[in-house]
Amino acid sequence: MVWVYDKPEKERDYAIYSDVATGRGKDFTAAVVIDLSNQNIAAELHGKIDPDVAAEQLHFLGRWYNTARIAIEMGGGYGEAVIIPLRDGRHGRRPYPKLYRHVQDDRPDFKQNITYGFPVTSKTRPLIISQLEVAIREESLPHIPMATILECKTFVRQQTLPSPRAAEGTNDDRVMALAGGLEMFRRYGSHPLDVRTSRRREKREYQPDYAWS
Repeated sequence: MVWVYDKPEKERDYAIYSDVATGRGKDFTAAVVIDLSNQNIAAELHGKIDPDVAAEQLHFLGRWYNTARIAIEMGGGYGEAVIIPLRDGRHGRRPYPKLYRHVQDDRPDFKQNITYGFPVTSKTRPLIISQLEVAIREESLPHIPMATILECKTFVRQQTLPSPRAAEGTNDDRVMALAGGLEMFRRYGSHPLDVRTSRRREKREYQPDYAWS
């Protein structure tokens, strides 16, 4: 259920975003490992698996990729069933140390959610889908797995919400996992043109021309 495209490199940081399903319906649990240095898809997880098994796979996948930050999708109501076994330590694994907590970009006064996971809402869903659209249009991703490309071709606009979504009889688990992975890159990745990064660097490198008394 895991496809590895690039093995982890010691000096690199990674993030994982997982779109979670029950393991018993038509939807799949999907996850993408994103290299935060170059937006590369390093690995994927995809399968009809129970939430406790998904938690186990994500735990060791995250540990292998240098203890990657893991974001669990909370929109479908199944995220808690994966987050809890990642956190409770009752299966012989230590609680996973780097689980994502959401920060609202449009609320500068709001720091961080107490609860874990990435909330897929009417506000965040268009954002992450738009970022995937831009990445495909600008060809900024080093590669896209073929199975994800095929899902993108059936990811269409609908008359009812949520839209766009998978066409009838198809799936969009890989699409949403990649969209969430790109959101992790936006938040934690390396952006050479980020002016905020330049300001922080200038501030760090500032040296006064006199000694502090």
